[in-house]
Amino acid sequence: MQYFVRTMEKHKDSVGNFGPELTCNGLTQAKDEAKRIVLSSNPKMMLQADACFRNQNGVRTKYRCWMNERGEFHEYALV
Repeated sequence: MQYFVRTMEKHKDSVGNFGPELTCNGLTQAKDEAKRIVLSSNPKMMLQADACFRNQNGVRTKYRCWMNERGEFHEYALV
């Protein structure tokens, strides 16, 4: 299994473009890196980061965090 972090802007003008994927050694590292990326970003970007894994041809998101329009940090673990 390959874990990675992908990011995108969450504001209404965004077309859902993902940034380059960041490869990680495991889910814990991917979650920590996703948090770091979002918390260090400009709040006006409303950045979202997903910790995902690739298994064969599929991608599954296990964790998501983002900044909302008020600059508040949110996180959600996906099963």
